[in-house]
Amino acid sequence: MTTGISQTRRARRPGWVRPRTAIMAAGALVFTLLLYLQGTRVRMVLDADPAWTLLAVLAMAASYPAATMGFLGFVPERIGFARAGLAQLAGAFVKLVAPGGFGGMALNTRLLLRAGIAPGPAASSIGAGSLLGLVLHMTQLAFFLWLTGFQPDRHADGTGELIALVGVGALAVLALALLTVPGPRRQVLAWLRPVTEGSLTRLRDLARHPRHLAVGVLGQLLVSMTLAACLYSCVRATGADPGFAPVAVAFLLGNALGSAVPTPAGVGGVEAATAALLSTTTGLGTTQALAPVVLFRLITLLLPVLPGWAAFGLLQRQKAL
Repeated sequence: MTTGISQTRRARRPGWVRPRTAIMAAGALVFTLLLYLQGTRVRMVLDADPAWTLLAVLAMAASYPAATMGFLGFVPERIGFARAGLAQLAGAFVKLVAPGGFGGMALNTRLLLRAGIAPGPAASSIGAGSLLGLVLHMTQLAFFLWLTGFQPDRHADGTGELIALVGVGALAVLALALLTVPGPRRQVLAWLRPVTEGSLTRLRDLARHPRHLAVGVLGQLLVSMTLAACLYSCVRATGADPGFAPVAVAFLLGNALGSAVPTPAGVGGVEAATAALLSTTTGLGTTQALAPVVLFRLITLLLPVLPGWAAFGLLQRQKAL
């Protein structure tokens, strides 16, 4: 009898850590590191205007309902708005341990699977949303570039152009390597196939429900605009007064280039690219452009982490993930 109880206890204590515990521990570790790295420069933003800083926080908060709309608009099956919203908030925590945006995609896919949606349609919904989101992102970038006349400020030091050229060149080299080297190519295709497979078919199906699709498109657009508004408010909070369009260009292009850096949430790359581009598009000095970017990252990257951690734990307890 005693031997049976001991064997049962041993069976309940596996030799490795559960995935949920590992994610929580890794997220806490990365959050601490990011807090330290960003906090070393927090003195740069201590004098930020409180009113504009509050507007930046509100713009960041508005990006989560927008992201929920952008997610649900590509899921014709019925998913509760509150639960989907919690998943988007949980993504703020998960992205700390999954570079390149794959964490949020995996989390949303898991949410759909636990809601009873088959793996194929679930992956297709995520893929369709990501595909159209990329198209909308590039369209918005082209629009704001057109508004600015494609002309960076002539007094800028040219660092932004250099960052952009280096970033585009690095992406081109990476794409060429993935196309020519068999091992990495097979691995990347294996990662992307579940997400991209059936995306066009899903979009074709959603076209029969224009109102549903319109919600998704509006949500995707609002995510970018609310975050661009957040960066603009941070620029105003630190004393500069540029136009909205140059700041939007710096956000849209800097976020895309910086996110290619294989670090949690693109830390390091996003700050460098966005600050350099902001200096180029608005004419701010390098140091003056860095302060609003640091404030922006403190608000958008670190502020939602603890609520995201709570949302992740709540969804786990509800067996929604």
